[in-house]
Amino acid sequence: MGFKEVLEAASGGDPNSQNALGYMYYEGNGVEKDLGRAFIWFDLSARQGDPEGQCNAGFMLAHGYGANTNFEEAFDLYRMSAEQGYVRAQFNLANAYSDGIGTKQNWDEAMKWYAKAADNGSLVAHYRIGVMNEEGRGTPRDEAAAAAIFRECADAGHSKAAVRLARMLMDGRGADKDPNAAAKLCVGAAEDGNADAMAILGKMSLSGEGMMKSRTNAVKWLKKAKARGNEEAGTLLESVNNWF
Repeated sequence: MGFKEVLEAASGGDPNSQNALGYMYYEGNGVEKDLGRAFIWFDLSARQGDPEGQCNAGFMLAHGYGANTNFEEAFDLYRMSAEQGYVRAQFNLANAYSDGIGTKQNWDEAMKWYAKAADNGSLVAHYRIGVMNEEGRGTPRDEAAAAAIFRECADAGHSKAAVRLARMLMDGRGADKDPNAAAKLCVGAAEDGNADAMAILGKMSLSGEGMMKSRTNAVKWLKKAKARGNEEAGTLLESVNNWF
């Protein structure tokens, strides 16, 4: 439907249309972008109990988009939406518990909601469960479980998981030490633009662990990583000559 049709349905009280209209104002789709109006319509949808509207209104409040920042109200909206099974809200609620934003930090609750989001298909939530297993937050530390989760996420294209797994393989944590496999994981993640993976490849090229020692490749990867904000890469670039 076009803007006029959505506006008419939203004005008539339909929560799905109110949420859709919020998106149109948020994205500037068919109407001039207006975050204030986007929040108004998301909020109207939320007040009728629509889980997507609740999550969107919570997001706007959490980031101060179109409304004053209110972490506590955002948390409440995420919780109401998450309890209805809306996966994005489940993930956002888990983040709120993990970071202590809008509520007291609670690792057990964070793990519970990451698990619910992961069960509903959230790859990034599954990754966060891996991180919590690796760090022992919300669950006993289990590096083997973390490595297995990171491998699943990496196989699904999650570059941060690939980098986490690569570091574990380099150290032999949670899995047998395998620098060659670590290098392959980092190549894939680097091709996706992951700066940490580029820095690791640069470091591997300096040391010759996991791949051929090469000044040319080291400089190439470290320059790419530095350009993307990786500070370690900048430090390593200054010491390249010390490795050869």
